[in-house]
Amino acid sequence: MRRLLFLATVQACALLAGAPAAAQVLPGDRLPEGPERPVRERDFHIQSYKAELAFDMAKQSISGAATVTFVALRSPLSTLSLDAADLAVTAVERDGRPQRFESDAAAYRLDVTLDPPVAAGAEATVRIAYSCKPRAGLYFYPAEGSATPAQAWNYGEGGLHRGWLPIYADTNDRFPVEFRITVPKGLTAVANGRLESDRENADGTRTLHWIQEGPIPNYLLTVDVGALERVPLRDAKLEGRSVPLSVWAPAGKRDAVQFAFGETPAMVEFFSQKMGYPYPWAKYDQVVLREFAGAMETTSATGFTASELRLAGDPPDFWPVYDKARPVFSYEDVVAHELAHHWFGDLVTCRSLGSIWLNESFATFWHTMWNAHVHGEDDLTYQRWWYLNEYVDYVRATGSVRPMEYLRWKEPAAMYQQETTYVKGSLVLHMIRHILGDADFDRMIAAYLKRNEYSNVDSADLLEAIERASGINLSPFFADWVVGGGGHPRFDVSWRWSAQRRQVDLTVRQIQADLPFENDFRLPVEVEIADGSGARTHKVELSGWSTSVSLPAPTRPTRVTFDKGGWIVCEVKYARPIEEVLDELSGGDLAARLRAARQLADDFGGDARSSAALSTLLADGRAHWGLRQEAALDLGRIRGTAAAASLTKALSDPDPRVRRAAALGLGAAGEASAGDALRKVVETDRAEDVAAAAEVAIGRLGGPGAKDYLRKQLGRDSRWWDSIRIGALLGLSKLSDPSLASLFEGYTAPAPGRVPEVRLTALAAWQAAAPEDPRLAAALRTLTSDRNRSVRLAAIQGLGKLHDASDTGLLESIAKDPDPNAAQFAKDGLEESKDFLEAKGGRR
Repeated sequence: MRRLLFLATVQACALLAGAPAAAQVLPGDRLPEGPERPVRERDFHIQSYKAELAFDMAKQSISGAATVTFVALRSPLSTLSLDAADLAVTAVERDGRPQRFESDAAAYRLDVTLDPPVAAGAEATVRIAYSCKPRAGLYFYPAEGSATPAQAWNYGEGGLHRGWLPIYADTNDRFPVEFRITVPKGLTAVANGRLESDRENADGTRTLHWIQEGPIPNYLLTVDVGALERVPLRDAKLEGRSVPLSVWAPAGKRDAVQFAFGETPAMVEFFSQKMGYPYPWAKYDQVVLREFAGAMETTSATGFTASELRLAGDPPDFWPVYDKARPVFSYEDVVAHELAHHWFGDLVTCRSLGSIWLNESFATFWHTMWNAHVHGEDDLTYQRWWYLNEYVDYVRATGSVRPMEYLRWKEPAAMYQQETTYVKGSLVLHMIRHILGDADFDRMIAAYLKRNEYSNVDSADLLEAIERASGINLSPFFADWVVGGGGHPRFDVSWRWSAQRRQVDLTVRQIQADLPFENDFRLPVEVEIADGSGARTHKVELSGWSTSVSLPAPTRPTRVTFDKGGWIVCEVKYARPIEEVLDELSGGDLAARLRAARQLADDFGGDARSSAALSTLLADGRAHWGLRQEAALDLGRIRGTAAAASLTKALSDPDPRVRRAAALGLGAAGEASAGDALRKVVETDRAEDVAAAAEVAIGRLGGPGAKDYLRKQLGRDSRWWDSIRIGALLGLSKLSDPSLASLFEGYTAPAPGRVPEVRLTALAAWQAAAPEDPRLAAALRTLTSDRNRSVRLAAIQGLGKLHDASDTGLLESIAKDPDPNAAQFAKDGLEESKDFLEAKGGRR
């Protein structure tokens, strides 16, 4: 999981808010653009990698040497070309003899002349002495007084490790790693593998020797330096062995560590059993770091941003997303997600970034399976429904679709697009699980891991594992969803009952666009027919643009539920009377009830029976909390006095999850009279996410006094991660008031104790409210060199959208950045500005 996810959420929140998932979608979906990027070719394999590095925290620099042992894959290998950016190499030796070398600054490459050349299959070792002040891959944070010591941490996805190590920076090679890290007195270093030794030096420094024995890809290397306290968790008990587990965090955070990470041992045990493959690494550390880039599954030592730490009663969000009823990723999801990567990503790794779904979709899938394991199958059903809507709303807003495996992209961040790679991909895996059945799916997972352990895979390897384990040919499914296609089906469903034949005639038409890359989908679907005597489920094979079948029905059905269980990644347009929808809302399974609640709002919002049914459901404390959230949001869509009254009552519900959705529903309902009730929530609700959601709702309602009230809330502190301040900024952003520009500006700069999400939220709000503010342009230019990578990338993207010719030089400089995401965002800005200026005759 990466920091860019939060950024995308902030920038897209206004666009996506309230978009109904069941509405008709116009044709026009398209595949992302970008150059074709086949799997990178190699002429050597790294056999082992050792780095001896000294960290100078004051100078924010590293010095030392990397020892690379490699095997030539071609004969003769006369040049060893390693990825390296901004490294000041002083010497390269092979067997004690100097080797000639040349640094290609433009290509970020170090070329070592091998004398003599290395024959194919032969092994050689080079030692590279160097120093660097990294611009990418490893990030220093200086001390802020005595309370906040200096830190340094690395983040390697997308080739970033070339910014501090001479290395092969792609996913299709793996090797054991050793780190000898020397740090100043009072600091420690956490890295991959087991700690071999920890030595105090005569000069007051400290050297820690970490050994990672199992081979891992370069981007999973890690070294985290800081004043970190080790908090042990109980060992995970596996068959025949125990796995030591620890959390490294700033001092004084033991209670928050235990709350946030306390389930880790049970997760290790559950995944080991459910995946049929025991946890494969020597230990598992989780490291809480200052302004870290979200969370990152570096092997055996996962990094987390400090927002993960919390206590009971704090919001469930991994990072604050308070204009949504629930986060896409809760703090518990993220712990499970990063752990699951240690099988899917670390043990078995995608062959190239084009196959990243085999890492990220699987980790997302497994955190949903943990959710079901500890919270019940209904929680998983609701999570799948929420994820479906996240994905569908994104497609509706952008028109961007792609298959799960895709070899065209501009920058690495494009392949980590949340709604596709994480959310849709996990739902595709749930479809496969449903088609195979749990037993065959579980056997397939165990065989897939065993067959491909410590190696690289693409989607063909997964298809082969499915066929070997179950005998089922899913090639057509993979052609529609994984290696071909791109979007999802949109179904138009109708039925009629024949009393004479005592059958239901069901017709399912596929109404998605007929595009060159995507045609009709072939899928099994379950249809439940209910009447006064009970309900029966039938399996129907969908194939072609229209499918018609006759199903037995002795009496006229009270409802016909399409896609029982809600397994298909799809949109459904269902022409049926409100009576049938109400019957499904009261009698269907949870997936059917969620869809029925949405249809009441979308198709029957003007019928008083819809508001009444949803209000009854919202007030029913026995109903699943997710269904009650859906009812609250749907009442907000219906709008009106009756809906607002039910939502206002729900603001005092015992469940904070329901109160959060009710607050957001009130903001959408448009009743100005709800403002007082929402203010009371802001001032009295102990759940900070509920209070923040109420602030968002106040901003959406607007009206007299809203701006001044929300400005007043900016002065309040929060227990967790500046929730109230972020909620107020989000609420103010809904006012679209240019006069707030200077207020937003004040929160975009770094300040002691200011969390990055405050800055990102304020920056997005400023850009939306006053895009032509000259101070915004000046601030964006400054922020393009910000220490926080997420803020920096947001600023680069924002600067390019200003279309100011005077920024050409700055963007051209950033286009050469060693961070490929920053470089591509700058190139995009240059291209967009050029097109705009040419169209306007060279004027802004």
